[in-house]
Amino acid sequence: MTEAPTNGFREQPAWLVAAAVVVVAQAGLALALFGPARQWSAVTDDRPVLSGRHPLHLYHGTLGASAFRDHRTATCYDPAFQAGYPKTPVFDGGSRPAELFALLGGRGYRPAAYKFGVFVFLLLIPVGFIAAARGAGLPGGAAVLTGCFGVLIGWCPAVRFMLEEGQLDLLGAGLAAAVFVPWLGRYAKHPGPESCLVLAGLALIGWYAHPLVWLGLFPIVLVFYLVCAPQHGPGWHLGLAGITSAGIVPNAWWLVDWGKYWWLRQPSAEDNIPLPGVFEVLGGPGDYANLCAGLPGGPVVPLVAIGGLVLVWAAGHRAAAWLAFVAAVLAVLTARLSAAWPRVPADVPGRVAPLALAFLAPAAAFGVWEVLRRAHAAKVGSVLVAVGLLTVGWADGPGAPLAHATGVHTPPFVLGFTAEQQQLLAAIDAHTGPSARILWDDAEARSGRSWSALLPMYTNRAYLGGLDTESEIEHGHCALADQRLNGRPLVEWTDAELTDFCEWYNVGWVVCRGGSTAERWGKYPTAKAVARLSEGGQPVVLFKITRNHSFVLKGYAVWTSADAQRIVLTDVRPNADGYVDLSLHVFEGLRVYPSYVKIDSFPDPTGRDPINHIRLRTPGPVPRITLVWEHP
Repeated sequence: MTEAPTNGFREQPAWLVAAAVVVVAQAGLALALFGPARQWSAVTDDRPVLSGRHPLHLYHGTLGASAFRDHRTATCYDPAFQAGYPKTPVFDGGSRPAELFALLGGRGYRPAAYKFGVFVFLLLIPVGFIAAARGAGLPGGAAVLTGCFGVLIGWCPAVRFMLEEGQLDLLGAGLAAAVFVPWLGRYAKHPGPESCLVLAGLALIGWYAHPLVWLGLFPIVLVFYLVCAPQHGPGWHLGLAGITSAGIVPNAWWLVDWGKYWWLRQPSAEDNIPLPGVFEVLGGPGDYANLCAGLPGGPVVPLVAIGGLVLVWAAGHRAAAWLAFVAAVLAVLTARLSAAWPRVPADVPGRVAPLALAFLAPAAAFGVWEVLRRAHAAKVGSVLVAVGLLTVGWADGPGAPLAHATGVHTPPFVLGFTAEQQQLLAAIDAHTGPSARILWDDAEARSGRSWSALLPMYTNRAYLGGLDTESEIEHGHCALADQRLNGRPLVEWTDAELTDFCEWYNVGWVVCRGGSTAERWGKYPTAKAVARLSEGGQPVVLFKITRNHSFVLKGYAVWTSADAQRIVLTDVRPNADGYVDLSLHVFEGLRVYPSYVKIDSFPDPTGRDPINHIRLRTPGPVPRITLVWEHP
C-alpha cells in the first residue's frame, strides 16, 4: 500500500489544463441554459428564471436571506400569501440554495444573484466529479475523463429535468454525496488533514443542501466504519467524529426548525400507505432498463463501471471500489423502492438513478482510461474527449446537433415575463390596491405558470393562491384551483357563502381563468370585470369585488404596512369586548408590541379554515401596534 496518492495533478500539472478545458466547456453549456446566444448579459440582467419552481425558490430565497440578516434564522412569517403563512425549512426546502445566493448577492430582490448562483453551481459539477476521481485515487488523466462523464451526467434528461424544476438542493446534495463516498475510501487508506477537511466540507454542504439525502448515506458510513474501524487508532475515530460534527453543528441553526416544522402540512390519508413487498421492490429486468433510459449511454456506462470497479480494486484502491459499489446498489434499491411505493411521486426514481451512476462514474472513467492506456492512447484520448466537450459547449451550430448527438440537453430556461404576463401585471397595478387581497386562480400547472410566486415583488399586493399549487401546508387551504374554492367546487358556493369568504379573507379582486370559474364570478352580484386579458392562449379575467376593504374583522385599526419583517397597525381601537380581530393566520412565534397587548387566536366560524386567525386583546386604544415573528 502506497503512502500517498500518486500520478495526480501535483505530479502531472499538465492535466490541470485539461481539467480547465472541461470546466470551460461546462461554462459554455451553462450559458446556453440562459439563451442560445450564450451571452453573459443574460445571467446578469434582472429577468427572473420562470421555469419550474425557480420563481418560488427565488421568492423564498429573498425572504429567507432577509430574515437571516435580521434574526439569524431563515424561517419567517409572510403575510403576502395565503392570509399569512410560515416560510420554513420544510416549505420551502428547495429555497436554501437561493437563500445562499441572495445572502452573497446583497440586500433586496436580485434575480441576477440567483442566476449567477445557478451558473456557478453548474460549473461545480465537473469540478466535483474530478475531485471524486482524485478521492478514489485515480490518476490525473482518469480524473479528467471522470469530469467529462460528470458533464454528460449533468446534462442527461433526468438531471436536466431536475434543473428545470429548480431542484438545486437535491442536485447539490447528490453531487456532494458522489464526492464524499470516494473520499471516504481516501480517508480509509490515507487518513490525514487533507481528507478530513475535504470530507468535513462535503458534510457541511450536504447537510445544508438536503438532509434527507445525507441521512441516506448513513448505511454506507456505518458499513464503512464497521469494516475499517478495527484497522485504525483513536485519532482516526476522532477524525470521523469531527467530520460528522462539521456537517451537523454548523447547520443546527436551521436543522432545529427543519425538525420542528416537519409536520406542519396538510394531513393526508395517503400517508399511511404500507411499504411495498420485497419482490415489488426488486422488480424485473425491464424495471432496471427503465432506470437507465434517461442516463447517458443507457446501460453501457454502468456495465463499463463494473469492469472499472474491478480495475480500481486491482490498482489497490479497494475501499474506494467497494464503497462505490455499495453506494450505487443502495441508490438503485432506493430508486426501486420509490418506483414501487404509490405515495412517492412518479419522478423520484428518475432523480435517484443519476446519483447511482454518479457513484460509478470514477470507476467507469478508470475502465476507459485503462483500455486507452494499454492501447497507448490514454493521454490523447482523454484530451480529445475534453476538446470534444469544449466544441459542444461553445461551437455547436443552430439546433445544437452536436449536443443532441452526445446526449446533452440544454434547452434554455424561461427568462423574464412574456408580453401577456406584463400586461396582467400592469392591469393589477392599475385596477387593484393594497387595501385588500387578490384571489388568484391556480389553474392547472404548465410551463411558466409558477411565475405567480413573484407577484408580491412586482405588484406590492397580498394574494390568496398563486404561491405553490404543490404545497401541502394547511395555510394553503384558502385557494382557488381547478374550479374549486377551499377544495369545494366553486359552482356549489352560494352568493352568501362567497360574501362570507371575501369578508373573512378581505378579498377585493379575483384573477381567474376562462371557463366555469370566470362564469361563476361573473354571476356574483358585487363582482365586476375590470380587465379581460389572456395568458398562454387562455383568457384571464380580473374581477373587482365591491365591498368595504379591511384587514380588521372586528374593532378598528389602520393597516399601515405588512411584510415579512413586521406588520404595523396604527390608531388601534378595540371593540366593546376589548379585542381586535385580524384577517391573518396565527403562527407560533408571533410577538406583539407594546407588550401589554396580548395575542390570541380565533377560529373560522364556518369551520372551513383549519388555521385560526389573529386576535389582539388590548385594554384600550393604542396609537401603534407592531407584530413581529421572533424565533420561539
